[in-house]
Amino acid sequence: MSKQNNKLKIFLIGYKSFLQQNLYEYLKKKYLVKKIRFENFKKYKIRDNDTIINFSYNKNFFSKKYNITNDRNYYLAKLLKNTKSNFILISTRQIYKPKINVTENSVIKPINNYAKNCLYSEKICKKVLGNNLLILRLANVIGFEIGKKKKPSLMSSIITGIKKKKIIFDNNFYIYKDLLPVELFCVLLEKLIKSNQKGTLNLGSGIPIKIDFFLSKIIEKKDIQIEVKIKKNFKDNNFSFKTEKLNKIINSKITKKDLFIYFKRLKKELKKIR
Repeated sequence: MSKQNNKLKIFLIGYKSFLQQNLYEYLKKKYLVKKIRFENFKKYKIRDNDTIINFSYNKNFFSKKYNITNDRNYYLAKLLKNTKSNFILISTRQIYKPKINVTENSVIKPINNYAKNCLYSEKICKKVLGNNLLILRLANVIGFEIGKKKKPSLMSSIITGIKKKKIIFDNNFYIYKDLLPVELFCVLLEKLIKSNQKGTLNLGSGIPIKIDFFLSKIIEKKDIQIEVKIKKNFKDNNFSFKTEKLNKIINSKITKKDLFIYFKRLKKELKKIR
């Protein structure tokens, strides 16, 4: 471990988060990384330049109207207010009006209660921390996700369906999404941490992939029954980020070839499910 990396300490707040667990396994080889339960964080002494990333959410944050007592980002922001640490707030692409090529300046129109609460949380944490904050609006991060979730994701729903030999989709089956393999999420986040980025940034592949096509790349459809139940008043639509800002920061760009490599790896993992 280099002297420079040895000085960098990263706190990952949460316990069972899929993103947190993958990021921890990736970063621990290079940095001083601690996984901490939300309720235990205040026991730790935070130094200048430490990085804190929150993956912990109150279950009411997903389903109920915004209440500051349910906002763990706000609680952490208050604790970090008088430090020179780096706070990374994980938000969602769902705060935007869905379309292809969304930028950081695109129309804000949250599509569900969770997105509305994320937007409130972003605003209130900005008031507390000013510019000393990085807000990441995530696309759909995909990977072999088998843990229980407070809010089902695309992959957790697919894996549950594979176990039952029947995957049930709603309108999402027919739309395009911005899919980011969790391995690339970890690589990108490391680059953002090292470059000490601040502000608001969209984090995705920038490549729209239709869910039907994605499924054909990761499962054998002949072995799994697919059922689509159309919902009325469905608010989501085709979506992808335009990742020019991200690409400039990391000095690279994700390609379809990159995605297909990770789709192939994911397919091998999914074949192990019985």
